[in-house]
Amino acid sequence: MNIYSIPPLLSAIILFVLFLMGIFKARRSKLNLLFSLICLIGCFLNTDKTILTIIQDETLAIKISRFDHLFLVFIIPLYLHFTIMVTDYRKLLPLVKISYIIAVVLMPLTQHPLYLMYVKKYFFGYFAMSGPLFYPFGIFSTISIALSLCLLMKNLKEEKVSIKKTRVKYILLSFGLSAFLNHFDVIIMRGYAIYPIGNFVFIPMFLFGYAIYKHDVMDWNIFLNKGLVFSTLLLMSTGFFIGLEVLLKNLFSDSINVDLIYITSMVMTFLLVYLSKERVQNFLIQFLQQEFLKNRKALKDLSFEILTLYNIENITITIIERLSKLFTLEKCDIKMVSKIDEYETLNFLQETDLLWNQGYRLSIPIPSISNPAYLLLGEKGDMSLYTGEETEILSILANHMALAFDNANAYQRIQDFSISLEKLVDERTKALIQSESLAAVGRLSAGVAHELNNPIASVMSTLEFHIDHIKEKDELYDDLTFSLNELKRVKDIVKSLLDASRQKEEKKELVDIHNPIEDALKILYNQYKTKKIAIMKKFNARYSLINGNPPRLCQVSINLIKNAIDAIGDKEGSITIETSNEYYPSSTSHTHGEGGKMLICKITDNGEGIDKKVLKDIFKPFFTTKKQGMGIGLGLFIVHEIIKDHEGLIEVESDTTHGTTFTLIFPCHVQ
Repeated sequence: MNIYSIPPLLSAIILFVLFLMGIFKARRSKLNLLFSLICLIGCFLNTDKTILTIIQDETLAIKISRFDHLFLVFIIPLYLHFTIMVTDYRKLLPLVKISYIIAVVLMPLTQHPLYLMYVKKYFFGYFAMSGPLFYPFGIFSTISIALSLCLLMKNLKEEKVSIKKTRVKYILLSFGLSAFLNHFDVIIMRGYAIYPIGNFVFIPMFLFGYAIYKHDVMDWNIFLNKGLVFSTLLLMSTGFFIGLEVLLKNLFSDSINVDLIYITSMVMTFLLVYLSKERVQNFLIQFLQQEFLKNRKALKDLSFEILTLYNIENITITIIERLSKLFTLEKCDIKMVSKIDEYETLNFLQETDLLWNQGYRLSIPIPSISNPAYLLLGEKGDMSLYTGEETEILSILANHMALAFDNANAYQRIQDFSISLEKLVDERTKALIQSESLAAVGRLSAGVAHELNNPIASVMSTLEFHIDHIKEKDELYDDLTFSLNELKRVKDIVKSLLDASRQKEEKKELVDIHNPIEDALKILYNQYKTKKIAIMKKFNARYSLINGNPPRLCQVSINLIKNAIDAIGDKEGSITIETSNEYYPSSTSHTHGEGGKMLICKITDNGEGIDKKVLKDIFKPFFTTKKQGMGIGLGLFIVHEIIKDHEGLIEVESDTTHGTTFTLIFPCHVQ
């Protein structure tokens, strides 16, 4: 073996490796079977060339060459068939059948002395010389290769899908260059002493191997790094062994035995492989995956960056801009949806998908709880494909996007809540100030009312004195009597106002529930006397005494009746105040009085009612359905607390069509 054996040996090894990879997938694809057969014939051809550089027997050399050409004729139909399958120009398949027939016809001719006449000794070894019958094969081969290259170039211009376009591009470069290099062997077959350029076919095959690794152009799974390392070490060790052997023979052929040279070369080669295995592996990973490593770092930085953003729009814009720049994408978008299946994974879009026609090729779900979406990526600018490593990193990025979306949504909700809380605090502060002002006015009014009692009593005494001393027939008698009655009504109103204002007086006593109701109606008289509101009292309770605080019970009545007046507004309506007694069995929670007797007070209006959605919140402090400035949301809360303090219950029934009914339930006192 000599240095001239290295190029054809390298080519044979690479083609054999590609043959094994293709035949492994041949069960699933006819294209892989054709590819494997082409590689196998190429492996035979380069094995033949390697042997011819070593052997010294001329007769054996011509026999090996003729045996090789027995199969080489099938490279013509296989090239054409493979090209048509790749480009999908199936209307040309009849030409393939014709080319197979021609190949079968040429098989016997390859063994005729006029096909390969003899072998000639060159500086690099033996090489077969062509005869007259070789030229039909050469012409037929040239036409077939030219047609294949034309079809590939035509398909490359027409194809718009990057997956198919990348495949055609690398097949055109690798197989086209291989065929071009092999055709130069005709020059040597005519007797010109130049080293066969076709022996360097391993160069385009290396290119095709890279395409398989980088872009998976043959629909293979990208082969493992260990397999790539093994192939590289095999080629490296072969070259080193041959080179070292030749060097030692030239230096020590006279003084050292040839067998010792072979043993020394093998030991040195073994040491080289053992010491350089890890370095070769690291170098190959760095060399072949340098772009992936760069992209992985960029995507990792992007993942951390979006987690610092708290606005979904900013996150979306950042992702689209970065990915478009990183992969030079023609299209990139994030499509929000209402829901994503929890088992959904990354999806390579097909031509039947609607998104395919919009220019997208890859769909990655973003499993956000608040904002589920899809990350849509289009064609890469360099027409390369998405590798397995890239899709894995993109899937991780999509998960980080989901987390960023949820964080942004939570941040926005907290911010909105903070703003609304500040607004609510401001409103309630103003309302409390207004309430305190009203309370101060109320206390002032109570003081004024208290002071009015003395002059009212004096005037009433004077009127009673004159009425007693005037005859009933006197014309002043009726006027004085009317004035006295009006003053009595004024006194009752003042008394009710005083009773309602005594909030600090928590002493409880037996109270007739009807009295605080009457006091409340007197106080609110001016608010409903000008409205079209009918007040109906149905005091049917036989036992109307409860243990309570009159002013606070009056406040309950005022608040509930005032709410009823506001609910009716300027419309025509009615307010019904009904009391009754009911007996509750001892097993119920309402039983607090003697014998289970309860006092029921219902205040019903036919106003606008309360929406059922907010009905559960009406007793909460500061909750109100009234317009701003019309209430502070404390009325019903205070009512609820007073009723609770009196060991009673308050219930409400309401809808927006029939009005509202408040039911007060107290344990009653049985006389």
